[in-house]
Amino acid sequence: MTPFATELTPVNDLPALGGRWRALEARVGPSFFLSWTWIGSWLAGLDRPPLLLTVTDADGADIALGLLVQTVEWRRGLRIRQWRLHDTGVTQSDAITIEYNSLLCAEGMESAVWHAAFRALRARGGWDELIISGAATPTVNVLGTLGLTAHRRAETSSAYVDLSALRATGVTDADGYAATLGKNTRQQIRRALRLYAERGPVTLESCHDTEDFFAELGEHHEAKWRAAGVAGATANPDYMAFHRRLIADALPRGEVEMLRASAGGEGFGWLYNFVSRGRVLFYLSGFRAEDDNRLKPGLVSHALAVERHLHSGAQVYDFMGGTNRYKTSLGQAGPDITALALQRRVPVLMLEDVARAVKTRLKR
Repeated sequence: MTPFATELTPVNDLPALGGRWRALEARVGPSFFLSWTWIGSWLAGLDRPPLLLTVTDADGADIALGLLVQTVEWRRGLRIRQWRLHDTGVTQSDAITIEYNSLLCAEGMESAVWHAAFRALRARGGWDELIISGAATPTVNVLGTLGLTAHRRAETSSAYVDLSALRATGVTDADGYAATLGKNTRQQIRRALRLYAERGPVTLESCHDTEDFFAELGEHHEAKWRAAGVAGATANPDYMAFHRRLIADALPRGEVEMLRASAGGEGFGWLYNFVSRGRVLFYLSGFRAEDDNRLKPGLVSHALAVERHLHSGAQVYDFMGGTNRYKTSLGQAGPDITALALQRRVPVLMLEDVARAVKTRLKR
């Protein structure tokens, strides 16, 4: 086995860590959520430094990096000590919702570095469970080999559009893409496009003014959630502060896009996407509520975005996690996205298991 050295050290120099992170990132090509663009924006909003986990090879070169936040969660009156990978345990802060979460490492190395990381965490002690939110199926499978009890705290499906496959069959526009979908979805998109065209030219344009874009997106995003009796993401000040930092860093490099779909100059759809390594990751939207239910602003906006990226050369349009029906209508099934708790066999969690079993029996 390749000898690995693993360290756990406080983060005290963000610029130095950024250089180190970007150097490894350039070698391993991670998901956007493990890029310094995301991680650096997240770190800048923390009120205390996390712990840096590093795995290095025999020559001292980084092969894996990760950031752990130590916190306490109270459940059933029990105090659970946690390490959390790339999130905080604070609902308002974690609303940014990391996905494809893992250690930053090369493809094919995930199992080896996670085992090395676990050995270091076990030797350090002082914790009961390790929380990895937003882990995709391959990472969950690796984590299942660490010898810890795994509890799935939350799980959802995902979906994506294979743009490379569409391009290979000669698909170049929204209509051609619609032709590959189920009959009902295809008909809804084509009919809505015709109806929107009656208002004037149907366009999808990039926006560059962050405040104007989120003012428009937020108006319609929040209207939808208010109708359901809750606040939407854009009403969360921590969420918006994070994205302002991220966009300021990422927009000049083309790593985010803010898209506005309109008909006759009137906006009906707003999409906020990440663009990284051939993948377009749909993250947030706002759609105008239409009186005519034949108008489908969401379906049309995404169809136009797929058309845009058929031309951009991107390989995948990723809807990411969420059980929304439109995602499976517009794409094919992707990996499950899971929030996982890896638990040590310690008294407090054994007590919780007993309490959980009693509650289950009482419900029967």
